[in-house]
Amino acid sequence: MGTKAWQTTMLILAFWWRLTCAVFVPLRVTLCPKVSVSDAIFDFRDSYCPITSARTQSIDFVGVTEGDEVSMQKALNMVYRNGHGYVAVLFYASWCPFSRSFRPSFNILSSSYPCIPHLAIEESSVRPSILSKYGVHGFPTLFLLNSTMRARYHGNRSFESLGAFYSDVT
Repeated sequence: MGTKAWQTTMLILAFWWRLTCAVFVPLRVTLCPKVSVSDAIFDFRDSYCPITSARTQSIDFVGVTEGDEVSMQKALNMVYRNGHGYVAVLFYASWCPFSRSFRPSFNILSSSYPCIPHLAIEESSVRPSILSKYGVHGFPTLFLLNSTMRARYHGNRSFESLGAFYSDVT
């Protein structure tokens, strides 16, 4: 019985210690939330901040968004209508070993260039006419698009070469 009381006492003390000696971590609250690439593409959320009643100058996009034909069209509308700078579109095939080896570099690029939304389109999620429209005859195929041009990447799949392409185009 003494062991049970001792264990209960220790449990209560540990709980009390946790409550009284917890480290205070200040909560950082932003007035206008950052817009994720998914929200910007799928919900057409704008970079409008209702608190300041002004457009923010930058949108923080993070990561690669898996998409289909509809999300690709929404991303292109974001470029044409909202004047967003660039969108990176990767056409890939899940069965293709070159596409599988290219994806890690594309993910790193999305972190290195967070202001550019990165969209990955799997070949089975779009109609063949879309692939034909963009001249996709092999995988992976990478484009940087803006409202006036479409730059296709031709080169090796190294991160350094891709970074040079991004720097040249943007």
